[in-house]
Amino acid sequence: MTDRKVSSGLFREIGLLLFAVYTGGMASITLVPEVGWLHTGLTRGRWYPYWDFDPNQLPSRINLLPFSMPDSPFMIVGNVAMFVPFGFFAALLWRRYNWKRALGTGLSITLFIECWQVRVGRIFDIDDIILNTLGVFCGYLLWGLLKRFAPGFVRRFQVVDR
Repeated sequence: MTDRKVSSGLFREIGLLLFAVYTGGMASITLVPEVGWLHTGLTRGRWYPYWDFDPNQLPSRINLLPFSMPDSPFMIVGNVAMFVPFGFFAALLWRRYNWKRALGTGLSITLFIECWQVRVGRIFDIDDIILNTLGVFCGYLLWGLLKRFAPGFVRRFQVVDR
């Protein structure tokens, strides 16, 4: 095996490892009931998920009107930036990942997260879906710039060759 193939395999493994760490971190941030859930469970000796929510509270926890709630610029930029790595790593690792797939995966992942958040006692916000999907697409565009200016570097990371 040549040095280039070994180096390329190492780049692929590093890329997959970074993607796995990123997705695990995102799951821990977005899918838990509240920010301090683990600390509460460890200090009070009990933790239970928010499974028995009151359906009468649902209208107050669901926002379906885009950009109707005032958000700080930090929250807007944060919601976009939080998902940029997903679009970037997905495009970097898989060859046939195009802009349609970037929008589709961004939309489906963020829709799942928002629906799950209602289940665990958090808020469903259409703004999050729009901004997170935009973040995945921006990550895809960032990969496109890298591919244009450093195509050899991009080829080292790609995993699936179908």
